[in-house]
Amino acid sequence: MDKQMIISIGRQCGSGGHAIGAKLSERYGLQLYDRNIIALLAEDMKKDTDSVARMEEKLSGLLPKRKGGFEAKIKDLMNRLSPSDEMYLHERGLISRLAETESFVIIGRGANDMLADNPNALRLFIYAPESFRLPRVKADYGIESDDEARKKMEQTDRERREYFEYYTGRTWGMYDHHDLMINSALLGINGTADLIASVADKKFGL
Repeated sequence: MDKQMIISIGRQCGSGGHAIGAKLSERYGLQLYDRNIIALLAEDMKKDTDSVARMEEKLSGLLPKRKGGFEAKIKDLMNRLSPSDEMYLHERGLISRLAETESFVIIGRGANDMLADNPNALRLFIYAPESFRLPRVKADYGIESDDEARKKMEQTDRERREYFEYYTGRTWGMYDHHDLMINSALLGINGTADLIASVADKKFGL
């Protein structure tokens, strides 16, 4: 592909964001970055993959009760960065470097905010009603109980929301940092991937 093409996907737990991203990756022959980015982060941070995986998309310790979140903290030179802060800065730097030269699909990682000024990025948010997400969470995590699956779904979304909002200063899942927001229950996984592809074809002149 001659023209650079980046598709960034934020998603609710169980909405099928990874599955949709995988289909788009295959359709366009692009590298898919999701949890496999942990290996690159570990190399960049000179840490083992297990410790980076535990930090990734989670906040270590209590969030500082300060206006401005991470942006306020990083300006305070007397305030030591936590392991999660260090991980975020490395991840932001890694994604920025990848975006300088590569075409790829990326899932989560706060990339929708990191790529806000990149004209070659299509930034999406995938959401769906609980009735669509619940059975997917049960299947993906091997959970039998609806209540346990609901707890897992709520916990995962809470962690993603706290991570995103603390480090970006934006509200997770809002339209102001996405080009397109899609209810995946409307057309299903395949139909949603096809819809996004039709938008991507127009945006990237394919």
